[in-house]
Amino acid sequence: MISHYFKIAIRNLCKYKTQNIISIIGLSVGLLCFCICMYCSRFVDSTNHCFANYERIAELSLYDSKADRYFSGSPVPLSEELRTWSMGEMEAISCVTYPRERPFYVEVSSEKTLPYELETIEADTCYNKVFTPKMVAGHWEMASRSLNSAILSQSIAIKIFGNAESAIGKHMTLMRRLNTSPESTPRTGGIVYTIQAVMEDIPLNNSIDFMQNIDVLTVNDSEGLLQSPKRHNMTGASTYALLSPQTTCAALEKQISKRNYTYTLYNEAYTVTADRMGTQLKKQGASYLALVTGIIGTLILLVGLINFFHFLIGSFFNRTKEYSIMKMVGCNWKQLFSLLFTQSLIVISISSVLVFWGIELLGGHMNFSLPGFAMSFTAEALLIHALQYIIFLIILCTVICLSVSARIRKISVQTGIYGSSKRRGKQWGRNFMLGIQFFICWIFVSLTVALYLQSEKTANTLFHTLSQKEKAEILSIPLDYPFMKNEEKLTMIERFKQHAGVKEVLLSDIGYMYGISGNGLTTEKGNDNSWIDINIMAVPSNFFSFMNIPIEQGSRSQTDKEIIVDRAWQEIQKKDVIGMNLYSGNTGYTICGISAPFQADVYNQSNGYAFVPYDSSVYIGHCYIKSHPGQQKEVTQWIEKVCREMLPENITYQTKTFLDDIHVVQAIEYNLKDIILFFAIVSIIITLLGVYSSITLDTERRQKEVAIRKVNGANVPQIILLFARLYIILLLCSAVIAFPLVYTALMLWKQMYTVFFDCGFLFWFYIFLIVTLITAITILFRILRIARANPAEIIKNE
Repeated sequence: MISHYFKIAIRNLCKYKTQNIISIIGLSVGLLCFCICMYCSRFVDSTNHCFANYERIAELSLYDSKADRYFSGSPVPLSEELRTWSMGEMEAISCVTYPRERPFYVEVSSEKTLPYELETIEADTCYNKVFTPKMVAGHWEMASRSLNSAILSQSIAIKIFGNAESAIGKHMTLMRRLNTSPESTPRTGGIVYTIQAVMEDIPLNNSIDFMQNIDVLTVNDSEGLLQSPKRHNMTGASTYALLSPQTTCAALEKQISKRNYTYTLYNEAYTVTADRMGTQLKKQGASYLALVTGIIGTLILLVGLINFFHFLIGSFFNRTKEYSIMKMVGCNWKQLFSLLFTQSLIVISISSVLVFWGIELLGGHMNFSLPGFAMSFTAEALLIHALQYIIFLIILCTVICLSVSARIRKISVQTGIYGSSKRRGKQWGRNFMLGIQFFICWIFVSLTVALYLQSEKTANTLFHTLSQKEKAEILSIPLDYPFMKNEEKLTMIERFKQHAGVKEVLLSDIGYMYGISGNGLTTEKGNDNSWIDINIMAVPSNFFSFMNIPIEQGSRSQTDKEIIVDRAWQEIQKKDVIGMNLYSGNTGYTICGISAPFQADVYNQSNGYAFVPYDSSVYIGHCYIKSHPGQQKEVTQWIEKVCREMLPENITYQTKTFLDDIHVVQAIEYNLKDIILFFAIVSIIITLLGVYSSITLDTERRQKEVAIRKVNGANVPQIILLFARLYIILLLCSAVIAFPLVYTALMLWKQMYTVFFDCGFLFWFYIFLIVTLITAITILFRILRIARANPAEIIKNE
């Protein structure tokens, strides 16, 4: 009997090959995108669940009742004071500092030491009780009893040493003094840490270092904040309490309130509050990330499901006559259900295979990163998620098949064979689903176009004195390696210049896309009260010619006591500033010229820039190189060769351009536009496949009507309008609903920028025109085919 069900199901699937192929493709692509998006959403939503005591970990914060705001962190002495209390509500209190990158010389072997920059957090000895890290090598007890102990993550231990066991006992030497180091620590660091243990990697979805890998955990750190005298006057850590069983955050807060305890910081008393770990992170936007990715995935899945269920339900109801005859010859509702369920199960199975194949194909290539944010996808986790959604889809199909079986069971055989005397509706259900698909298309297409236009707007605005071509040709070489002496950097730059293709070199203390040299000058020598807000850039003498920045007023600097400011700062001052004296400490400068505005940020209004003389013999942090025409490739290869020769073996270097730097910093536009473009293409293709299937069914169903209209004098344009009118209405109605929603989202997005693309009438008109033309091309072929058919042949076949 089962083979009979499969035979009939396959026969019916082959009968409507086009519709079923569309259904399978749409369902599989929609389900794959949904799995990826929901993986992100569920991953973010399960933040901190990686900790065994998550349900009992409370995060203690300071609350400013006057300003109605919470401090982003807490002072270290808060945990020290609370430990002195005898409180039954808490089993342990741990203080963990903010994560920071630290440069180390790592002892790989007795003969080899290599430099690494590792994401480091500092914790006290109670960390183990609160967060229960699992050690894969070494012991926590040894680390907690030793000075300057380091605990590596398993992945970084394998990366550096090959395996976790080999890391134990090795040394890591700090390359520079930290801002929390005691005065006795040399500027070049030199403090030695001993690796006492290796722990399992902390998953990315933790609020200690959200979506970033934690490489090193230091304990009893002589250079850290926990032992620094500065800890009393600053926040730089997070305080966590492990609550006793059955104790809530509210109960702990109540106990603190009963004791009238407040913490004094900056001569102000602040209330101590307790929330579940990660609450503040969710308020800062993590929950929105989970919501947005979930919505995007749901919209894509909806596009695919609409086609699938439309074909599934439509094909079932179109075969009512067949099912009624089967009922008349003795087929019961259970057998009918088995037949329907087998057909839908075959479609789901084929789609599932495609989904699993897609996950295996893409599983290792879907790592995603933004500045300060990293996301990795594992094929195993995606497969588990996909299996869960497929099971849910099978249950949904079961309900539909049961509903159809119940309907066939209720109607009489005569009604099923000859049809009801009631007039059927005009496909309102199908048209509504097509409208939803168009609505989703408008959203993704509009957002894609907006992201592309905004990325172009920001790229043209940033360093606008350079053309896009020039930005793409300037090589950007970071040299902020803490393990290199400045003399070694100068030697490397001299080797760069040895290539005949190098036209000009610009040195800087910092990459122009990554910050400024300083902030603020004074108008009076030694008077801090005369401080003015201005961005400071230390620039060499060839800066203005290299960056194509014109001097609009005055002249270029001739001595190291003359500086240039940009027009943005002069406009803020509302006066002629040439000849004005400014001071940096006891060093005085005279303004000798006004340059064009220097635009290095599109997120904040510029306070103006002051360009002070730069001495490359003190420190070099970045290097920009222009090549002679046609020689950029050769220069790039030469620079990479020099870097391979002069940098340590573990430093991988790849030459990038100034435009690449812009793309990295403007990652929201440049990364998201490709992702949203992919979703837009998927939604358009699935929707157009649904439209093609619908117009195919419409033209076949209304062949006789078209033939009669042609006999009565209808021409081709009239017949085209007859079928196209529905799709024009669907496009207009869905656009009227979608465009205001997208416009609202764009206005909220616009608040992030100082420059924004023009989203006026033409923006929406061209989007509507392009999608309408694509839809018209899709349906026109089928309409012209029936419009040009011979009416006599159609009527004879009917």
